Amino acid sequence: MTSSSPAGRIPAPGARGLSRRSALGLGLALGGTLALPLPAALADGGGPSGSISDVRPRPLSVRGSGHEVVLQGAVTVVVGSRTDPTARTALIDLLENAGARARAVVADSAADLVSGPRIHLGTPEDNPTLRAELEAAGVPGPEDLAADGYVLTTGRNRGPVLTLAGRDARGTYYAVQTLRQLLGGGARVPAVHVRDAPRMEIRGAIEGFYGIPWSHQARLDHFAFYGAHKLNTYIYTPKDDLLLRSKWRELYEGEELEKLAELVETASAHHVSFTYALSPGNDITYGSDEDFTATVTKFEQLRELGVSRFYIALDDIPGDLDEADSAQFSSLAEAQAHYLNRLQEDYVEAHDLEPLQTVPTEYWGSEPSDYKTVFGESTHPDLRIQWTGEGVFSPEVTEESVVAAVESYQAEHLFIWDNFPVNDGRRDRLFLGPLEGRAPTLHEHLAGFTSNPMIEPYASLIALANYADYCWDPISYDPESSWRAVLDELAGAEESVRHDLRVFVDLNVRWPYRDDSPIAPGLSADVEAFWSAYDAGERGGQELDQRLRTVVGLEESLAPMASQGFYQDTLPWIVAAGRWAKALLAQLEMLRALAEDRLGDASEAAARVGEHLAAAGKATVPDQREDGVLREDQIVPSVGDGVFEDFVSRAWEELRAVSPEDPSLPFRGLPATASTTLETYRDHTPESMADGDLSTMFWSDGAPRVDDEIRVELEQARPITFARVQMATSDTTAGDQIYEGALELSADGESWSQVATTDGSPVLEVTLPSAQEVRFARLRVTEENPDGQWVQVREFGLGETAPAT
Repeated sequence: MTSSSPAGRIPAPGARGLSRRSALGLGLALGGTLALPLPAALADGGGPSGSISDVRPRPLSVRGSGHEVVLQGAVTVVVGSRTDPTARTALIDLLENAGARARAVVADSAADLVSGPRIHLGTPEDNPTLRAELEAAGVPGPEDLAADGYVLTTGRNRGPVLTLAGRDARGTYYAVQTLRQLLGGGARVPAVHVRDAPRMEIRGAIEGFYGIPWSHQARLDHFAFYGAHKLNTYIYTPKDDLLLRSKWRELYEGEELEKLAELVETASAHHVSFTYALSPGNDITYGSDEDFTATVTKFEQLRELGVSRFYIALDDIPGDLDEADSAQFSSLAEAQAHYLNRLQEDYVEAHDLEPLQTVPTEYWGSEPSDYKTVFGESTHPDLRIQWTGEGVFSPEVTEESVVAAVESYQAEHLFIWDNFPVNDGRRDRLFLGPLEGRAPTLHEHLAGFTSNPMIEPYASLIALANYADYCWDPISYDPESSWRAVLDELAGAEESVRHDLRVFVDLNVRWPYRDDSPIAPGLSADVEAFWSAYDAGERGGQELDQRLRTVVGLEESLAPMASQGFYQDTLPWIVAAGRWAKALLAQLEMLRALAEDRLGDASEAAARVGEHLAAAGKATVPDQREDGVLREDQIVPSVGDGVFEDFVSRAWEELRAVSPEDPSLPFRGLPATASTTLETYRDHTPESMADGDLSTMFWSDGAPRVDDEIRVELEQARPITFARVQMATSDTTAGDQIYEGALELSADGESWSQVATTDGSPVLEVTLPSAQEVRFARLRVTEENPDGQWVQVREFGLGETAPAT
């Protein structure tokens, strides 16, 4: 849905139960081998324990019970014959991990119970002992709670007793997840009555981005994370799974079918609803019996694997009907409604499945339109309809906007496809800041949210934990608290790792679709403090120096973090940040030498900057485009939100002012104005091509056509011997640029001479054999770009002399 340009097996519950790897009582194995402990506090006596403040999502209601429970020695787990086996297995493993000797018994009534520490688990319908224990504790049962709700209470009744009563099977499982957090790796359960249920029905993720689909293992690990954080939905629709989109009529077979079966099985094991989303809109005939049959056949293959939720994705497709549909329907919305209704009535309802879900072609904006009106009036009222907010990316989702959207779409079951933290439009970036800007009252109007995460699955866990907290209870959701909690979870218990993870995340918090999103706030503050001291003639910058040294060491210091998946996902950005930090440390040395008139030392330090900047500009991130081919080292990781680049530019100015001929200084073109025939993406205006600042750039908002150009104009004609165009985001790696173009010079803007052509690299430069009178220079497109790539230009400069090498 978002912009495609500017980039061990777990058995299902049952007779076999859950493998010990999958049992959440042992922690979440994310990224391979290391578990994810949740933040724990130390209780007085009895060893380590969690506290109610550690539980996330925050429970809706908590009060004291007067009786704590210590789960040591022999503990009896009382279940019913139909108690959820997943919750039962997770509880037994949790107790054994805490050092208890767990024994499960199936009891038909309270009279069957033995004395001693025990836990009653299940729903009132499947475990007849629960009502008596809840009555003894003076606690209402879970029957009046929303779906997925539960009651957890401690008390005494012929010995210490803990009651975990779910509203349903998922609620029973969630009660165990809350107990896991309360224990915090220890054996003591605080004296609490917890009564809890989500305010939103749908809580989860939609893998709906362009680019490299998540790995099979990453999806399995995500399901474990979702279960622990009480997320209940996963929608499978990666844009670059060809069997979902361009080859949607073809069936799965072999290994791919086996993997899907395991995904469905594992999602169910963690009480995550696996939703299969097909994207047929690029070439479907909506009124065709053949295409309806192809859809049903595909769905039936997934239903045989256990899928009960299906979805038709109609986003990012042509808005025109083919000849056959044009003869049958008056509009795209009418044709789509016919197709969706037929699926809902003739397939979904016929097989007693969950209601069909969809995202319409016009999926943004709350204002009415002809499409929305026809789509809303014509589609089946049970359909679940997704919407992204006022824009494709929505910095805020307000109650007013949602109410208007519900009315415009006439949707009884609207839920949000939230394009945060997805990065397929900025594949060089990580978006690691907290979820913000979602009103606390949206649960009154929406069925829920699914986040569209990043291409990097484990780096997306920060935002997904925020969504889990927000969707469970938007009223109490606190972005900062939720964000810090998941950072600590991913880091692990070691405080130094937690500190260094925050230092890294600080470099990646800005979300460019929100104007007031912070820009590397910690780094920015230290940089500002340094320049204030420097301008005052003082030797400051100790905090900046320390931060940069921490950044240089992140590759080593974050290696033992709890989530190895997160570490591996973000390693290219960790390494790039270290290279930028090395460049800034060399510039700090240069600046201090300049302040003390040690020009030789300043020049020596300046000479080291270039190698670090070149290393930081190397492409180290893989990518996958429309051809479905994975290619290594395609993208230059961007960190620091421009703060590193701004510091480098300012430091070079300080050196230029004192020693303008220093060979380490980057080339600066003569003063010029810049223009282009291309349209501009956001605030990346043409002026950035000629401002002498490599940290800024012009960026087109589409691919160039033949004879499009970028141009610079000097104040008057000058004798020019050198020209350089620096495109893409790095001098070393091709990206958004002009791939086939001619560099042409002119004295009058009418008569042009060609002096060079592009060769596919991001830098085009030429030294003329003799000076040429030039006022105008242009790089003119001679062939269209491959894969529809856009154009970025950091600098377009002309010089009377070639720069030193």
